[in-house]
Amino acid sequence: MPESLVVRRVLGDRPFAEIGEPGVAAVDERLGCLVVGGDMGWIAWPNPGRAPIDRWPRYRIGVYDADDLRCRHVYDCQWPVMSVAFHPLLPLAAVGVGRYDGSWDFEGQLLLMDLESGRVRPLLDDGRQVTFVRWLDARRLRLVVSPEDKDSAHAFSHGFEAVLERHDWRAVPPRSVGRREVTGPRVRYEGPPDRDRARDLLTERSRRIPGTVWAPRRQVRAVEVLGDGRVLATVEGARLECWLPSGDLQWSVPDLDGARQIHVGADEASAWVNVQHTVRPAGSGWQGHGTLVERLSLADGRSLEAFDPGHAVTFAASRDGRLVIRAGSPDQRGGETRLLAPDGTELTRFTLTASDFRLRRGADPLFVQDLHTRPGSRAWIGALTIGEPGAEPGLRRLFALDWESGRGSHLFPGPAVQLGDAALVHAAVVRDHEEVHARNAFVVRRRLPDGAPRWVFAADEPVTALDADEDTVYAAHRSGEVVGLDPRTGSPRLRHRLRVGGQVVVPLSLAAAGAGRLLVGTVDGRILDCAPASPAGPAVTSAGE
Repeated sequence: MPESLVVRRVLGDRPFAEIGEPGVAAVDERLGCLVVGGDMGWIAWPNPGRAPIDRWPRYRIGVYDADDLRCRHVYDCQWPVMSVAFHPLLPLAAVGVGRYDGSWDFEGQLLLMDLESGRVRPLLDDGRQVTFVRWLDARRLRLVVSPEDKDSAHAFSHGFEAVLERHDWRAVPPRSVGRREVTGPRVRYEGPPDRDRARDLLTERSRRIPGTVWAPRRQVRAVEVLGDGRVLATVEGARLECWLPSGDLQWSVPDLDGARQIHVGADEASAWVNVQHTVRPAGSGWQGHGTLVERLSLADGRSLEAFDPGHAVTFAASRDGRLVIRAGSPDQRGGETRLLAPDGTELTRFTLTASDFRLRRGADPLFVQDLHTRPGSRAWIGALTIGEPGAEPGLRRLFALDWESGRGSHLFPGPAVQLGDAALVHAAVVRDHEEVHARNAFVVRRRLPDGAPRWVFAADEPVTALDADEDTVYAAHRSGEVVGLDPRTGSPRLRHRLRVGGQVVVPLSLAAAGAGRLLVGTVDGRILDCAPASPAGPAVTSAGE
């Protein structure tokens, strides 16, 4: 029977962590609960093609205890929450969700949530954005729905009002409300959800608990453990942050977008990060986007050097400390690339035409050549070669990405880790028409340097992060499960679905710290300090900001 993990400590914990950035929040003192609709953010890293975590539902509805703020239920939702209304007598909430799809339709649903069981029923037979809900009494629910598509008159300013009446709302069957019932008079929308009001409510409720502070926090995209026990992380809202072994936050460098990758210098005195800034509103205009590559002191987070390369970049590193700053997003074929020595000095600039390969603990930086350049083509894994002084670095082809022929352009590389000098373990996913099918996600051990497969572990969910220590290869899956594999045989020796406070969390990054310790960064912005379960293990503890 495979072992399991126990979460020993949670860094970056806070109330309402499960829902990300709140958009709508409502409280019912009679029922003693809050309902919060939140946004987990677009998953830009790991990039979508490699581990399509972007297909995990972005939006969530959380039900919380109004007094201690404990999370009772979480519901993954395809659309953002627009409006919430509590039933005047029953432990039910009507939730309107939806959005314009950007091209034609207004998609959404009317959800009925049982606040005791967490059960959610979609009520509309034909899905439509529901912008407003309000109970008129115990039997009647008023709602406003959007038109079916943008060609309707006044589609972006007006919807259709309807009143649904049911004798017992607990017994309403799913998808039992037809189109005719929601076709009423045209009315003007009451405006978008008041996000500031939602944030103010969560802040006010958090302050009622002594020592509790709430702030939105999402997406730990990279996590590393230093030799002195400190933990580094990149998170949306911080370019880089550093946690002490005690669990206290030592320092944090604020950044709205947050960095995507960390490269710790060989002496662990500094670390490089890269940030892809996005366009966002700023005053009466817009804040421009751009890329920042920066080296930060690990003593206090101050900037040591920084530059804007003028284009997106990804990092590829070797375990001796060399860093390749590669031009282009992960699946692009690259361009001007910089090679830095372990001490951070720039050795050379050269043109690299290869795609990203997310490798940890590699003897040399690795890349993917010919990734989906033409239908039916095979991609190859290549190692960076330095050559003679003054010569431009190049790629030495090692072996095909696909360990079996025939999958061609349907195979996408996932994260990887090198085991000593003899083997490489990497993840891969087969996507057919943008979907991942059962048993089409893999972790495979390849012999170096010829790539011969030693074992293949198949799974239903893509791998979001991968690392290894001396005894175990750890694979984190989009489902929330972490699997520990025997590096010699590939057989599972550990399986655990990550939960905090009884709710499943989705891993986005991880770092093996040795002796079975594992740090896991999550989509909801927390860092889980995990270890193999023991009969007398300590209870989970939390460390906030």
